[in-house]
Amino acid sequence: MNLKAIFFDLDETLLDTSGCRPPAVEASFRVAVQKYPQLDFEAWRAASEEVKREMHDLWLNSPNSGAELLHEGSYRILQKLGIDDREFARHVSQAYYRTWVSHLKLFPEVRDVLAALRGRFRLGIISNGPSDLQRYKLKLFELEREFDPIVISGEVGVAKPNGGIFRRALELAEVLPSEALYVGDSPTYDIAGAKGAGIMIAWVNRNGLPTENLEMKPDAVVRDLEELLCRLVERR
Repeated sequence: MNLKAIFFDLDETLLDTSGCRPPAVEASFRVAVQKYPQLDFEAWRAASEEVKREMHDLWLNSPNSGAELLHEGSYRILQKLGIDDREFARHVSQAYYRTWVSHLKLFPEVRDVLAALRGRFRLGIISNGPSDLQRYKLKLFELEREFDPIVISGEVGVAKPNGGIFRRALELAEVLPSEALYVGDSPTYDIAGAKGAGIMIAWVNRNGLPTENLEMKPDAVVRDLEELLCRLVERR
């Protein structure tokens, strides 16, 4: 295997977002209830989940900024609860985002693994999401300098699992599909997307999910990035 480039997914591969949403929903509710005390938290949480499902595709493919999408989401939640107040929705969305970001974490092994891979391979990012939010996350943890290219769906107009976003990364890195490895956590977006583009995929299965029912099989399954590093070192 003549491996030259390793591309990484961002959320749930490098960044742990698992603890972000619940406190962010609570924070947004606390702001909303100050102006509209009749609101009920359980109804707020249910509306939040409904809006999250409704806006899923927009988060992948919309050219709008993340700030605009968060504002739209907060407005839709208020609407579902009988309140039409687009201006106030911006305050709600800001509270949600501030809290969400404050709970964002880098997985503990990431920095050591990237340091070990640096100079051995070209390292890149392929991530779904709005440009401003994904770039902010990279900047927050000083990861921008680690990766070139950085390919974000909100910037290129195509999202995983569409092969176009993978092909764009290959072009920027100047490598062939056979010379690249993609590392991600999602069977739907990462495994299917990379395989569809002819790129090897290492599935980061941190939660020990069963592999038997996967529609597409990854080329490797690892518990975390430290295990991935061990396997790469063994191959060389």
